[in-house]
Amino acid sequence: MQRIAVLSDIHGNATALAAVLADAKAQHVNEYWTVGDVAVRGPESEKCLQLLETVHPTAAVLGNHEQNYRKVLKATAENFTKPKQVMATILTAYDYAQLTSTHFDQLLHLPMTVTKHVGPLTIRLQHVLPNFASGHTMAPTEAQLNFDQAASGNPDIVIYAHTHQPVMRYSTRGQLILNAGTVGLPTAIHPALRQPRAMYLILTIDETGVQAIDYRHVDFDVDAAVAIAHEKQLPYLPFYKRTLRTNTYQYAPQRVADYNAAHGLDAQAQAILKTTFN
Repeated sequence: MQRIAVLSDIHGNATALAAVLADAKAQHVNEYWTVGDVAVRGPESEKCLQLLETVHPTAAVLGNHEQNYRKVLKATAENFTKPKQVMATILTAYDYAQLTSTHFDQLLHLPMTVTKHVGPLTIRLQHVLPNFASGHTMAPTEAQLNFDQAASGNPDIVIYAHTHQPVMRYSTRGQLILNAGTVGLPTAIHPALRQPRAMYLILTIDETGVQAIDYRHVDFDVDAAVAIAHEKQLPYLPFYKRTLRTNTYQYAPQRVADYNAAHGLDAQAQAILKTTFN
């Protein structure tokens, strides 16, 4: 019997991750998978990698924020100037300063997909689509066609992430499609569903197939997480703080653009691209 903890969208929130790992231990989990965005936006990406090393994940895939590391390393001050690109540059530099070179390289070279064989099942992990790690294609209310695209090929189960919303859907062919939600940045669109709790799921599989899918919600110390972000001078701190306090998405492009302009971050990002990664 395998009890697998599926962790996604940790976003450098080691406070939430520690709470999730303690809960998973209490639930007798014996395997761990990560589905992207371990890092970025929160203040403790390095500590998150260290915590994960204590449970030895057997699968990990690229998230859109780790993919942004790649984009920033290839960018120039002239071609990477959109508001979200400026933010990606500054947050990548922040993580680059705290991550060990081994951990930065590990995140930089994560695969787009990983396929696992557990009992009779073939399970594919991907952050969004098999060939694409970002975008809104797989929002929970998107068209069935998008979920069919996500389940292309022959997996029995697809596990994705990115939306920060727990999801259970099926492809037209009946393949199971799961999303564990988010460990580090809990959000919800519907007001009654907002709560400051870390999300993950436990998948229980034996030789006959899936025995249980347990969507977990775990309390963590939001005040402590915010205090750590203050102490560690997290860039875009108001966005992170409001997300944790209100459990609503804060990083809309226009809001980011206004913040960049108010704090001179366009020039800061250009300076980073000219000096930090060369």
